[in-house]
Amino acid sequence: MSRTAYNAPRISRQGWLIVLVCLLGISTGPAAMGLASMGLFARALGESFQWDRSQLSLAVSAMMLCTAASLPLVGHLIDRYGVRRVLIPSVILLALCMVMLGMMQSYWQFVAAYVVMGTLAAGTNSVPYMRLLSSWFDRQRGLAIGIAGSGTGLGFAYIPLITERTISAYGWRGGYFSLALLLMVVTLPMVAFLLREPPTGAAHDGDGPPPGSVGDNLAEALRKRDFWLLGIIFVALAGLLYGLIPHLVPLLTDRGITDSQAAWIASIFGFSAFGGRLLIGMLIDHFDARRIAFIFFLFSAIGLGIFMLPSNPMWAVVVAAIMLGGSLGAEVDMLAYFTSRYFGLRHFAKIFGVLFGAVLVAMGLGPLLFGMVFDATGSYQSILMLSVPICLISIVLLFGLRPYGERARGGPVSIT
Repeated sequence: MSRTAYNAPRISRQGWLIVLVCLLGISTGPAAMGLASMGLFARALGESFQWDRSQLSLAVSAMMLCTAASLPLVGHLIDRYGVRRVLIPSVILLALCMVMLGMMQSYWQFVAAYVVMGTLAAGTNSVPYMRLLSSWFDRQRGLAIGIAGSGTGLGFAYIPLITERTISAYGWRGGYFSLALLLMVVTLPMVAFLLREPPTGAAHDGDGPPPGSVGDNLAEALRKRDFWLLGIIFVALAGLLYGLIPHLVPLLTDRGITDSQAAWIASIFGFSAFGGRLLIGMLIDHFDARRIAFIFFLFSAIGLGIFMLPSNPMWAVVVAAIMLGGSLGAEVDMLAYFTSRYFGLRHFAKIFGVLFGAVLVAMGLGPLLFGMVFDATGSYQSILMLSVPICLISIVLLFGLRPYGERARGGPVSIT
């Protein structure tokens, strides 16, 4: 049966409502709140407390590493107790972290808030949303994941703008309080009242077995080559892309771009991630996801190569931001999609939690590495020069993944 020969059943309005809620929920997750906002808070915190960029990056790294350690447990709790029972308290705790940051007086309190984000609020990451979407969708799973996953790009687009406006009007403390308010007034009610597990026996839009009834357990997944290749590829790329994100605004302002222009370029980066995830989601439902990954990861290499140059005209900076933002959609959404196709849904949250946890280690170390290189050399040149070949090696490794095949759409494993 060819990949284009099927007619996917229509999804109910409730199914698409779930997609919308997941999109908005992901847009207010730790990546947007703790990472995308950092570039706008960096200068104000440096002026108030005399913290350098390595110190600021250390807090982000601590959050990522703690999240990586917590996600396997989060995945286990989701598989056992359901999405909402994990997500609701996690959203409340993330909002309290923003309040903690708005009230902090010392560096240890700053780091402590980020550690709490990475542990007690780890359930606000993509794992519960991706588990829910994979249960609701089969034939159109890529599109659903792509739409909802674009919430990260959406958050990267509007969180810097909200942060810049509120910092200008109310100072950096007001900036953090505004993010807490957003979580409590918008995210929490949506998660509490609109998210639902799929109806039993009608949980997906395909013709395979019911979601959650088939698939590998973690031990079986660990014995497969695909698991380790996915880990290596996505760890490398996430470390590079997320290492750059909190340093993007400082990198641009160091080159003479104004704070306002840098904020808009960061917003362009976010909108590109938003659009990239939508496009990726549509494409992987109809074409081999490995080929789509190749194209978008190549965009990452080109974008990093542009930033590697010591000076760029504004149009080149915008092109690089668009390429890197567009490719950012591949690192988590495609990992979730590959996980569901290669290993099934029975233990999806746990397997994805382990893989995503490894990716978060890289996300945590990436900003710290970028900050350390800057503090040691006075520029980001060296780390950018190293990033391009690492990105290209990851692209080559894609060819080691096995085809998962048409039957794997709704099935548990790839073709052997």
